[in-house]
Amino acid sequence: MCSHRGLELGDMPLSGSIADLIKQAHSGDRRALGELLEQHGPAIRRKLRGAIPKRWQALLSIDDVLQQTYIDAFLDIGDFVGLRSEAFAGWLSTMARRNLHDAIRMLSADKRGGNRNRLARPMSDESFNLLFELVSGTRSTPSRTAEKAEVRAFLEDALRRLPLDYRQVVVLFELDGLRAEQIAKMLNRSTGAVYMLRARALDKLATFLGPASRYFGGSA
Repeated sequence: MCSHRGLELGDMPLSGSIADLIKQAHSGDRRALGELLEQHGPAIRRKLRGAIPKRWQALLSIDDVLQQTYIDAFLDIGDFVGLRSEAFAGWLSTMARRNLHDAIRMLSADKRGGNRNRLARPMSDESFNLLFELVSGTRSTPSRTAEKAEVRAFLEDALRRLPLDYRQVVVLFELDGLRAEQIAKMLNRSTGAVYMLRARALDKLATFLGPASRYFGGSA
């Protein structure tokens, strides 16, 4: 049975049609989703075979991509629409390809020095403003002390809503200024896996910010 960090799927397999399993997964049955992942995982693995460039194979594996994709499936199953095996396989494959792309993109940027943080002091208002910039996609950050404090409080609340692994990566990378290699050692993950977690965490933060990011962005 498939498993990943923080989620154990149980020992006994379920039975039923794909449609039944998807319905059960939608209702919050983790074992049903685990069985779906077990059924479709091998095909996703075959699709990813040979997709990781040789230069990154020491920092990223297919297992890393699958693990992140399973995490995504557990977090986002409510967004999946459909009851057919082909639709579920396509949804899973799309997430896996996205995760692989994000990891390779960030590894390449790191090689060029593009992932080096611009922090003056870890966990400072400035570091929160830089995180706001990154997540909101604007360079118009609050300037007044009260506004900076408000943005920090808003981001701290959004961070608390993230899954633990996501929150850890954002805090360590974006706010503490650690490098991905350091975080990988701390979390017992590969560097590529850290970058996939970071990408998904920033996506979630952007969703949480929503209209608030536009409000704060216009306050400079």
